[in-house]
Amino acid sequence: MLQYITAVDYLNKAVKYVASAMLVALAVLVFFQVVTRFVINFPLAWSEEISRYLMIYIVFLGSALAVRNREHIAIDFLFDLVSAATKKKLQFIVSIISTAFFIILCYYGTVLTFTVIGQVTPTLQFSIAWVYAAVPVGSLIMALNGIANICRYMVDYENAAGGETK
Repeated sequence: MLQYITAVDYLNKAVKYVASAMLVALAVLVFFQVVTRFVINFPLAWSEEISRYLMIYIVFLGSALAVRNREHIAIDFLFDLVSAATKKKLQFIVSIISTAFFIILCYYGTVLTFTVIGQVTPTLQFSIAWVYAAVPVGSLIMALNGIANICRYMVDYENAAGGETK
């Protein structure tokens, strides 16, 4: 289990670099779009379209990183009402349910991506499936991170119970 957690953490490091590069590219493109629209008075539609698609990927990749760090928005009033031991069990159950949701999202996102494969983007004329692919890619990484969180809970439980981890 620890090897899986380590592998997912390496994947997350790569995802963080990719998302960061996309964020830099997004900032440069938006700046470029503003300059061409208001200074040169010659707007470029393709920069707006690419910016939109970069933002979609940044959201899904960033969400995957948030799953691993347990940083998603949550309604935590129930966690405040229970004891520390019950809180750990409740977090474990929430991780299982969330991971199941991510797997379902990955499946249906893949189906949707293959459904739109023949459609093209308005300006750049490439397959819109590349844009829709953000859903299964992001949700797959979210599911992998959810499984890593579940493994972490199990390792922590074994360590607290005095068991050995392999």
